[in-house]
Amino acid sequence: MSSDASAVALAALMDAVSLLRGEVAALARSNARIEETQLDMQRRLDVIDTGLAPIANLLPFQEAILASTVEGSAATHKWLGLVAPVLDRIADQSDHSRDAISALHQDVLRTQEAAETGQRRAANIASGLEVIAEQLTAAVAESRKQQSADFATTGELISFTRAAVLGHPAPLPVHLEDNTMLERFILDQPADLTSNDRALVDWRNALAAVSTEDLITLLVKQQTPSPTDTAQTRLLRYRLVAITRAKIEERGAVPPARSTTTRATDRSAATGFERSQELAELWRAGESAALYAEPELAGAVDVFDALESKMGLSEKDDAPPELKALHRDLAKRIGLGERPKLGDGRPAEQRERGITVEPSKDR
Repeated sequence: MSSDASAVALAALMDAVSLLRGEVAALARSNARIEETQLDMQRRLDVIDTGLAPIANLLPFQEAILASTVEGSAATHKWLGLVAPVLDRIADQSDHSRDAISALHQDVLRTQEAAETGQRRAANIASGLEVIAEQLTAAVAESRKQQSADFATTGELISFTRAAVLGHPAPLPVHLEDNTMLERFILDQPADLTSNDRALVDWRNALAAVSTEDLITLLVKQQTPSPTDTAQTRLLRYRLVAITRAKIEERGAVPPARSTTTRATDRSAATGFERSQELAELWRAGESAALYAEPELAGAVDVFDALESKMGLSEKDDAPPELKALHRDLAKRIGLGERPKLGDGRPAEQRERGITVEPSKDR
């Protein structure tokens, strides 16, 4: 991650902290309103208690009135007439008090609900900030890791460059040459017309019998990034592409535009399976220019040629059963997503039961 990207990420984090502070301040104001409402409820309850206090003083009178009522005294009726308005007022006050208490209770419920909502919002904001902080930490760690890897790659490149300048050139390791920083050089490399690499030699020999039109078709296919490419086959792919392009230009034709990347964007399992089936069918079809143009089959060709050389066969000899069995086995493995190559660890007897080609030198 660049310093600008880190600054942007930190600014976003500070904005989120400021937002959280604002939410906390709003929650504090909400709590203050809750406390004020509770104090008001307490004052109202005190008023209610004050209004209910005289009821206790009326109990002796009520007892006397009850006793007189039982005796049927006329004075009792007189007292009842005097007390009735007082009792009515007390009942009215009690009704009003009940209404007030009910209203206060609803206020408390609403206030509590508002407080809980504020707490949930604050918790959500805090959780969101934690996620942002974790993502920022992971991004910074990944950026530092990538920077370290880039520095190491740059250091290796400098070492190989210095050795070449001092007269000790050496081929770049696959992991270094396949680095994305060198992708432009891979795409624009010149054709290697002197290498003794088996795949390059076979392809240079096969070009002579292919028409220019077919070469252009093969080049389009050849320089299309494969979803099952490895670092090795990717590098070989664009060496073959450079040779094909140079041959087309040598014949005075215009080759297709160059690729913009060496890596396929879709490397899903389904795409990989379709690609493996396509390669297996190409292998089963036998020896052809398209077979030698395909870098992902170069390892299988090496395995097949090794057994053929071991058996001492010539081009005129019919393919023995062992060679046919090897051809079938290789086709099966390619269709399953394997890319057989020499020294892949399979026992010799299994390799000798393995490839599929039609009779003769089919690959």
